[in-house]
Parts: sequence; C-alpha cells; structure tokens
Amino acid sequence: MTALIALDTQSIKNSISMKLLSSVLSIYFLLTLIVTGVHIAVEYQDAKNEVQSVLEASEQTFHDILATDLWNYDLDQLNITAESIKRLPDITGIEVKGAEGTVLFSSGKTLDKTIQQDGLFWHQFTLVKTMNDENTDLGVVRLYSDRSVIINSIKSGVYTLAINAVIKTLALVVLVTIIFRKLLTLPLGLLARHADSIDPDNAVFNRIDIAKNTDDELGLVQNALNGMMEKTADTIKKLDTVNRGLEQRVVERTEKLNRTVNQLDIERATLKEEVATRQQSEAALEQSLEDLKRAQGQLIESEKLASLGGLVAGVAHEINTPVGLSLTGISHFEHMVEDIDKLFQAGELEEDDFSRFTKDSRELAKTIHVSLARAANLVKSFKQVAVDQSSEEIREFDILEYLEETMTSMNSQLKQSNVNFEVVCNEQILMMTSYPGSWAQIFTNLIQNTLIHAYDKDQTGQVTLTFAKRADSLVLEFKDDGKGMSTQTIEKIFDPFFTTNRANGGSGLGMNIIYNIVTQKLSGTITVESEVGQGSSFYITAPIKLANV
Repeated sequence: MTALIALDTQSIKNSISMKLLSSVLSIYFLLTLIVTGVHIAVEYQDAKNEVQSVLEASEQTFHDILATDLWNYDLDQLNITAESIKRLPDITGIEVKGAEGTVLFSSGKTLDKTIQQDGLFWHQFTLVKTMNDENTDLGVVRLYSDRSVIINSIKSGVYTLAINAVIKTLALVVLVTIIFRKLLTLPLGLLARHADSIDPDNAVFNRIDIAKNTDDELGLVQNALNGMMEKTADTIKKLDTVNRGLEQRVVERTEKLNRTVNQLDIERATLKEEVATRQQSEAALEQSLEDLKRAQGQLIESEKLASLGGLVAGVAHEINTPVGLSLTGISHFEHMVEDIDKLFQAGELEEDDFSRFTKDSRELAKTIHVSLARAANLVKSFKQVAVDQSSEEIREFDILEYLEETMTSMNSQLKQSNVNFEVVCNEQILMMTSYPGSWAQIFTNLIQNTLIHAYDKDQTGQVTLTFAKRADSLVLEFKDDGKGMSTQTIEKIFDPFFTTNRANGGSGLGMNIIYNIVTQKLSGTITVESEVGQGSSFYITAPIKLANV
C-alpha cells in the first residue's frame, strides 16, 4: 500500500487531481475554441463589409469615366479604364455590358449569374448619361471580389489571435497544474502516508497536522482521520480490557459448558425413552382413529338401515289396509257363495236372488281388485327404492318419477303430518344417469329431517321441491316454511352427530350422509340458507350424466 501512495517516488494511477485538471482544461480549451471561432467570424464579416464598401465607393469614382467612354463608344479607352479598375487590391474581376446586354469587357473572376458561388460577391451599378435633363442608360458595370481578398486582409490578425490563445492555454495548464499539486495532490499524499502508518494494534498514534486551513476540504479529511485514529486508540484500549475479561469468562464458561453437556447427555437419554413412549402412543392413537372411522362407517350404515327399516314399517302399514279390505271382501264373498249355494241346493233359488248375487259379486270383485292393485303398487315402489338404496350401480331414470316412488314408500309418515309437499318442474320427464339409490337416500333424509326439525307436532307447513336444469347439471331447491335455523346451527348442520332434536328421533347423521353423498358420490355441491322463523332452503347441484367410475 505504501508503494502505491508514495507520490514522490511513483505516480498514482487514475489520479483525481489529474481527472479534475483534465476536465477544467478541456472545458477551457473548448470555450477558447468557441470564442476564437466567433472572433474570426466577426473579423471576416467586418472585412467583407469593408470590401463591399470599397466596391460601392468605386461606383462614385469610376461611373462618369466609364459612362463617357461608353457614350463615345471608345472601346479601347473603356478597356484601359476597366483594366485599371481591376488592378485595385480589393477587386478581383470586372464586367461591363452594353444597353443590349452585350458583354463589352470582362476580366478576372466574373460570373454571369445572379447568385453567389465560390465565395464571389459583387456590386452592380448602371451607367447613365445625362443630356438636356434626360437620362440615358448606357450599360451595366459589375465589380467582383471573393473570399481570398478577405482572408488576406484578416490573415495576420487570425495568426495573432491563435498564438495568443495557445500562449494563454499553455500558461493556464502550467499554473493550474502547479496550484493543484500544491493545494491538493501533495497534501492528499501526505494524508495517505499518515493514514498508512496507522497501526491498528497500537493504542498510541500521532495526530496529523498538514492542512493549514482546518475549515476547507483537506481540513475536514484531516479532522476526520484524527477523530478516527483517536476512536481507534480508545477502542484498542477497551478491547484489551475486554479481552482480558473474556479470557477469564471463557475458562468459566468452558467449565459450565462441560457440565451442561453432561446434563444434556442425561436429558437426551431421557428424551429417547419419551420419544419411544410417544411413538407407541401415536401408534395406539392411529389404531383408535381407524377404529373410530370404522365405527363412523358402521353408524352411517346403521342410519341407512334404520331409514330403510322406517320405510319397511311405513310400507307394511300402508299395505295392511288394502290387504285387510281384500281379506274382508273375500270372506264376505265366501258367505255370499254359501248362501246362494244353500238356496240352489234347496231349490229355492229365485231370479232376484241370483241377480242380487251377481251384482254384489261384481262390486265386491271391483273393491278387492282396487285394494290388491294398491298393495301391488306399494310393493313395487318399495321394492325399487329398497333395491336402489342397497345397490351401487349407475342407471338412467326419471328423477321426478323416482321422487314420486320414494314419497309413496314414505306415505305413512307423510299422512301423520300436516305438511304439504309440492314438486315444481318445467319438464314432465327429467332423465338422469346417476345413482338412483343415492338420490332416494337424499330425498328420504331431507323429508325426514324436515318433518322432525322444521315443524312442531300437528303444525301445518308447505315444502316445495323445485327442479331445474342448468347446463349439464341438475339444481334442486328443497324449501320449507318451518322454524328456520340460527347461524350457529347452519355452520354445524353437516357435521356428523350434530342434531338439535335428539329427543324426538334426531340422530345427527342424516344431513352428514346427504353431504357425503352429494359431494363425494355424486360429484356435486350442497348449500343451505336459513333464518330463524323464516324457513330453510337447501340447494343441491349435481351432474345430470354421471360417468361410470
């Protein structure tokens, strides 16, 4: 580092002072060139104006002479006069034309055009002869000059100006270089040497006292270096004190660390045992979680079976009435046959008796047929719904007709309530390719959930099931005008085992089963909107055509 900053033995590369000096001198040189150029341009224009004045003054001097020669048509004398004019220092050419435009004399640099070329410029005047107060135009004279005349007239001045500028520039370079070296380069070099001599391991330092004026830039740098060295010395002293204290603390902490390491070894062994214990507990928890999942699945299946059992009980109750009527009718028919047979065997059978028998038989047969048809229809509906609920196959079906079959199988429950169910759809037939059993489970759970939770016993109500097609999806709105739900209930309604009416048959699984069927099996969505006292609305969206998995 010392070799790089020793300015008296080796120059600094990329010196700031040289950059600053180069910048100042470059600007000065550029300004000098501009000023000199402007000065020369002004001198040139002044000289040109003077030559132009000479050309115009020549008109006053030679007009009458040339006019007389031309009036007398003395061409020899005209040539002599014109040639003498051409020899004047500021005139490089002359041209004399007659009144008809004929060139009578031409010498030197001339131009038969009205524009300036090759530095030529001229003054033109008309030769006029006055006789008896009448003016007669005799011809035209054009006096020429060019830039060479101007350059010759200002050449010496330009040389003097250029030499003067060069001398000033050289003098400025020398003076500025000396001043820069004295005021900047040398003091900076001294500052660098002092800074290089600082020993960071030595708390003793010598103050720098180079700058005469402590208020200029060098003074600021000097004061900053002195302040830095003073702080460095104080820091070194403090570090020495701290180091001595640290050595003692290192010894103490080493002993403490050894004790801590021993303690950590003991704790690590304890942690290993605890980790092993927790791993066993985690395995037990995982097994418990699997057991809970299986139990949840069994509960869900139990809920499905319970729902199916409810259907069985309802259908059995519904079938009991038409079957009972049929049995009663058959028993009555047997008695009628026995009575008519007795009359026939006794020979007492009359035409009125037989007519009455046939009439009663037809009415009784009609009643039995209606009752058995009702029972058969109930069995058919229950069979289709029961088979679909236990099956996992996808098939095509009419969702509206299937809803009717499901509600038919639940007729006993619906009759016990005062709730009216209405189905709304713009289409008579709404075909779907999906899991019919899953839809039966959805309808059953929604209806049962409404009957249990939405209305009190013997309370009248209105439930509307609205079906609509939207693109490739079916949208079902299941809306009731019952009690409605609070925000807390809505947030938990699809959670398993959550119910607000467990005492009246709520299991807490009905809505959870619907949610799982819609979102997982049918690849759809289900949402709910409700306010307390304003009823509830469930919105189910599912694909109309579900692909086989």
